[in-house]
Amino acid sequence: MSSDRVSVVVSKSESYGFDYPFSASCHPNVDVVHRRTLQWVRRLRLTADHRALSRIKAANVAHLAAWLLPSASMQTVQLASDFTAALFLLDDSYDEGSLSVDPEAVARLNERYLGELFGYVRADLSDPVARGLLDIRDRIKGNHPNFFLNRWLSHFQYYYEANLWEANNRARQRVPAVDEYLMMRRFSGAVYTYCDLLELLLDRPLPLEVVRHPLLQSVRDICNDILCWTNDYFSLGKELTSGEVHNLIIVLMNSDNMTLEDAIARLRRMHDDRIAEYQDIKEKVLASWPDDDVRRYLDAADAMIAGNQRWALAAGRYSGLESLIAHAG
Repeated sequence: MSSDRVSVVVSKSESYGFDYPFSASCHPNVDVVHRRTLQWVRRLRLTADHRALSRIKAANVAHLAAWLLPSASMQTVQLASDFTAALFLLDDSYDEGSLSVDPEAVARLNERYLGELFGYVRADLSDPVARGLLDIRDRIKGNHPNFFLNRWLSHFQYYYEANLWEANNRARQRVPAVDEYLMMRRFSGAVYTYCDLLELLLDRPLPLEVVRHPLLQSVRDICNDILCWTNDYFSLGKELTSGEVHNLIIVLMNSDNMTLEDAIARLRRMHDDRIAEYQDIKEKVLASWPDDDVRRYLDAADAMIAGNQRWALAAGRYSGLESLIAHAG
């Protein structure tokens, strides 16, 4: 399948992006995945109106999945695309409207959603987002080992808890400190769930002694940081407009009294340092496990990092970045 992929290398000179020592590739069946995800959204009635469906289309969720998982099977990339559509709907509900500043309501919603996903309570199938997430859960459950589903669910739980933390901050009009934000950003982005999905590119998910080893955990942590920090970079214009404070550039400006230009430059340096660290850790991982599955996992992590940027540069969700950065610089 890899021979059919479209590969590109994105550098800083292109649309204010970042340099990576590896290429981005897109799944060759992205158009099929896109069509099937829209069919899935309509079949499960996940969107209440045409406007919500248009936002799903504008976010290019199938393209995100195709750039993150370019060598995945159709089953896996479709799962990732459908999950991303449900996650975007959930994410927007947490970040926008009255729920975004109502921690008590978020806590109640979290309790219900997590209870449904873990099977503790009867599912409320009148909730469209619940229908979507439960469908994703059942597809993982039906095709993969139970320990993998539990691993994925535990990481998804952290996403819910991070949304409660964000709602508390908004209600108190509080901008978090840098160290606190860096820790919690790893959970609010739900990236660990995608790091889990990378294991589905292998013949079998990684065993516990490998996936929880500090070296491989560092790989997953750095992937998480890079995807979340670059997301903050590309979504800056949207979040400044909406008054959202959960963005690394805004947190840096607030904590260290930086200008917008200096905060953007600081994020870039942090990003580049993290990529250098990532390259060093990958060598240590391969020295510890000269194993085909581990090498395939690392290759998939490379593709996910580079592919996330490629999607973000084209996504309508993050329009207006160029003029904002030009103004700052």
